[in-house]
Amino acid sequence: MKRHRQGLLVGCCLAALTSLLSGNTRAEFKPVDANTVVDLTGTVSMSHQQWWPGGQRHHQPIIVPYVKHGPGPFAADLLIVDENTAAQLDCPPHMMPPLESGLPNAGYWGSLTCDKVPAWQFLGEVVRVDGRKILDQAPNGVSPIYTIDMIKQAEQEIGRSVGPGDVVLYWSRYVDEYDRPGEAGKRLHIAPIEGTAPGFPAPNFDTEDYLGSKGVRLVALDSPSIGAFGEPDYAMRGLQGINLTPKAIESHLGLFKYGGIDIEGLINFEKAPNGSLFIGLPVKHVGSPTAETRAVAITDPQLSRELLASVKARRVVDLTVPVAMNNPVAWPGAGVGTYAFPYLTVENVVTYTGPIAPYWVNTHIVDSRTGTHLVPPAQYGPPPGFDASRYDQQTAGWRSEFENRFDALRATDMTSDKVPVHYLMGPARVVDVQDLVGTTRPSDWPASPRITMEQIQTYERQTGEIKAGEVVVFATGHTTTHFRPLERGRVDDTLKGPLDGKSEGWPALDPEVVQYLAGKGVRHIATDAPSMGSVNPKEAAMTYWAGANAGIVFSEFLIGAAQLPPTGAFYIFLNPKIENNHGGPGRAIGVLPYGQPRRATAMGN
Repeated sequence: MKRHRQGLLVGCCLAALTSLLSGNTRAEFKPVDANTVVDLTGTVSMSHQQWWPGGQRHHQPIIVPYVKHGPGPFAADLLIVDENTAAQLDCPPHMMPPLESGLPNAGYWGSLTCDKVPAWQFLGEVVRVDGRKILDQAPNGVSPIYTIDMIKQAEQEIGRSVGPGDVVLYWSRYVDEYDRPGEAGKRLHIAPIEGTAPGFPAPNFDTEDYLGSKGVRLVALDSPSIGAFGEPDYAMRGLQGINLTPKAIESHLGLFKYGGIDIEGLINFEKAPNGSLFIGLPVKHVGSPTAETRAVAITDPQLSRELLASVKARRVVDLTVPVAMNNPVAWPGAGVGTYAFPYLTVENVVTYTGPIAPYWVNTHIVDSRTGTHLVPPAQYGPPPGFDASRYDQQTAGWRSEFENRFDALRATDMTSDKVPVHYLMGPARVVDVQDLVGTTRPSDWPASPRITMEQIQTYERQTGEIKAGEVVVFATGHTTTHFRPLERGRVDDTLKGPLDGKSEGWPALDPEVVQYLAGKGVRHIATDAPSMGSVNPKEAAMTYWAGANAGIVFSEFLIGAAQLPPTGAFYIFLNPKIENNHGGPGRAIGVLPYGQPRRATAMGN
């Protein structure tokens, strides 16, 4: 371990020297807690009518628990999700065709799919536009409109003009009031479309154009869509105008023309005051015009100000692998019979020139462990009332060994939708373990180098003790080095090669380290390897069971974690809030302290 200690010491000295030369002596970001971060996202549920109605192409979410506890040690779900369901991000190609297409409403930003949006654009300072008085104040089938005058009133309340770095929240409480299970849920979408109830509040083209002209690049609203119902303000004449510029498309295009984006279907805006930090992170589907999204707000005034300084300086790095059908993002398993369901995109479910709409939406079929994803305690911790006799002989033997070494395996119902939102973020403590690469013998493969207590204690001696509320991030370098599109005839060293013993496994965490960090109050551990556990399934089960027993969440399959300094950054992972989900792909980012350069890495942003 001598080389490991020397490397850490040199790295820490260089980081300290860089900080001194740059004059950066600011305090590190502090943790959040249940009182300083607000979840702005409702739960996606099959019992709610949250998908866009119509029945010809759009569809309800389908959540299939296709791997259950017993006979094996974990559970997983298959998610079939229309991007236009519940909380969602809209990027310009949703309503704006590419410029070269020649289609109506084509524009410069028509190729900016959601995976190409820079990470800093997903965050900003909250400016609320209070639309509670206009809720339901319109004829049936027509939307009450957020006007430019309402924006100006919000500007008066904050004492300045809105501008770059702001996130405008259109606040009416529509989704809070009308997202209900069963028949009552028809009030969300169906009744306004049928013309039996007023539409949801939304801005028109002029309002969005006003914000875009001032530099605003992200808006969010607690209506199910930013597209207003009603007669268009700028109808195209002649045959071209048929179904091409309804008011709903105008509302979208007003900000899309500036490269802006919007997040729809949120809740709890009354808990996100002006000046809060808004964060809305989508799944990183490659080439998609919209995406499932989770949004939160950090409300602590000091922490918000400090993070906003970095965000407005664009000191945000994306730590998420791009999810695509030709990328190694789904678990292939060892051999030929232990794989997870592959990631599939149903492209062009709705198209600009299709039968039901001049816009673009996709559907995705996703295993809950796909790409950069969350591992909640319930993925490996059995559910309450679980009959342990359902484990097969191998898993039962592993469980017996685990309980002899550690503690009885405890039941939990903490699926990802039940994880407290403040667990998902915190000051980043980045432990570089890249010197473990190459420390296993090929004759022992499949095998993973072990991240042990010695690495953690060495790190703490150099950087200070790890504290409660911090997120420990392991920079293994594995994904950063090996992640690239799949090719016929080439072994995939990201996942398949290590699992089959054809290349070395990624550095994996010992269960003793999980217990140690849990004892310090850590509730979230992340890694830029595909899994926190070893390529050896027994060793992996031990690590995950230790996490489940401690109530810890893991975020896995990051990329480029070495962009973050050993201390001083702030880590955030958000995934769509889907009911009873034993995982879920999401988005991971790091906010760098303002004035501190990122570390050298092979990954750019």
